[in-house]
Amino acid sequence: MFPLSAAQQIVWLQQQVLPESRAYHATAVVEFHGEFDPVVIRRCIADAVGRHDAFRIRMCDTDSGIPAQEVVADISVEVSQYDLRDADDPAVRRGELLRGQVSTAFDLRTAPLVRWMLLHLADGHWQLAMTEHHLVHDGRSTVIFLGDVLDQYAAEMSGGDHVPEAAPSYEEYVAHTGSDEYRARVAADVAWWAERLDGARFSIDFPTLGTRRSALFDHRGGQFRQVLSAPLMDRVRDVAQESGHTVFATLLAVYSELCRRHSGQDELVIGMPLANRPVEFEHTVGMMVGAVPLRLAIDPLAPGSDLAEEAMTAVFDAIDHESAPIQDLVTALKRSSKGLGNPLFNIMFAMHDAPCPPVKIPGLSVNMEIAVSAGSTKFDLSVVVMPDKVLQADHGDHGYELVWEYSTQMFGPEDVETLATGFETLLRAYVARPSAPIGTLAPAVAARPARDARDKDEEFGAAEVAPRAGDAPATDAGTPSGSLWLQAFRHILERDDIDEDTDFFQAGGYSLLVPLLVAHYETLAGRRTPPSLVFEFSLPRELEAATAAMAGR
Repeated sequence: MFPLSAAQQIVWLQQQVLPESRAYHATAVVEFHGEFDPVVIRRCIADAVGRHDAFRIRMCDTDSGIPAQEVVADISVEVSQYDLRDADDPAVRRGELLRGQVSTAFDLRTAPLVRWMLLHLADGHWQLAMTEHHLVHDGRSTVIFLGDVLDQYAAEMSGGDHVPEAAPSYEEYVAHTGSDEYRARVAADVAWWAERLDGARFSIDFPTLGTRRSALFDHRGGQFRQVLSAPLMDRVRDVAQESGHTVFATLLAVYSELCRRHSGQDELVIGMPLANRPVEFEHTVGMMVGAVPLRLAIDPLAPGSDLAEEAMTAVFDAIDHESAPIQDLVTALKRSSKGLGNPLFNIMFAMHDAPCPPVKIPGLSVNMEIAVSAGSTKFDLSVVVMPDKVLQADHGDHGYELVWEYSTQMFGPEDVETLATGFETLLRAYVARPSAPIGTLAPAVAARPARDARDKDEEFGAAEVAPRAGDAPATDAGTPSGSLWLQAFRHILERDDIDEDTDFFQAGGYSLLVPLLVAHYETLAGRRTPPSLVFEFSLPRELEAATAAMAGR
């Protein structure tokens, strides 16, 4: 057995607190048109699972409250198959099967934490759906694994030999992240981010859209997919090249201006995922991706190209300091929350630029769909930008697709369509006049809100961290001094000044300490307690009453 990586710890905690959430299920659908052999693809999947240890990982209970993991040497790979050619409505039946695959929970103690399904939609038309739990994969891993499968498939179908690309195992990656050299790099990156983010506001609120977030972020989500045409993206690429910026920096700048207009905030912290892969693990399958908080200041009177320049600088600086785990940043910045939202940012902007693995077989074409909706989201709002090559390898028309995932606690479908439409309008205005003041472009997009968002309670501040009176169930016996929960608080937080009315999160606790707190309480009390209880009742007095009420049911 070996420990979870820093990225895995976050995923595992979220899954424990909200086991019904599917926010950490990711699905890719590979589409085949032409002559296709399902028997061969099954064999290729099984062989690839044998080559990549992350897809043979299972979670193992420990006494610490956070599990370890182990690689199962030999597992049975099952690929379900459905023939929809005679279905009354193949598209409807396909949707039902896909939703079932995405929404079915994984048993984290049983490998593999991946499932596959083949759909035969019509003569010469097949689809392979692969759903992975985020504990064992990230976006780059999906492409690596599917590339390996399709390379072997192409070799077998053409009579050639498949020579898989050598790569270290995921277990070796986890060991690498525990080395003194790597930990020193993490410490340096955390210090850099702590200085960069000092005094920042860590949320973006949209007063003219959506609703107030509730105390416990529940991951319920929706999805809207937007297509940016090839002619528009050709113009974006031209403008980016002329000004010396990347396409991603250009899109991020426009997204930032959109958020500024809807929020009224001239300074934003936007999350951005990074591969976080040491060069020697470039071809390793496993969960490595991290997310960093980009801090951007927006002057609406400055040229839009200046904002693109700032965005590009922020992205490159982030890449230079990408090894800082979110939980370490939370601790360094003394950020915490009772909710399960990220304490450092509530909106994301990302690009998935790893292309669909090419398959060079006469008579067979391949394309891919990623980010299939699971009815969940990790953030209030998250946008993933995908160039056409990601979906259709070399067959695309060079347009882009944007996937807008959103919290249904915060937004309705009409809100997100408003944002997406505004984004495209701003983007068109920017590429027409990149030197114009960014705040003057497309003035009809999102007039400044009537009340300044800076006057609202700070995110994860008064709305979520302040102690709540009257939340705990009433009990006749009262709560004795020196309760078991109080003992657990003092042990985990290593503080003797904690009393029955001390809020765990205000006293320095954070999300990843919750399972340790619960495990210690279970040792003292001899009974199991769901981690979600600590997010709902965060004082020893509240928790003592809540667990007593549960025991009495």
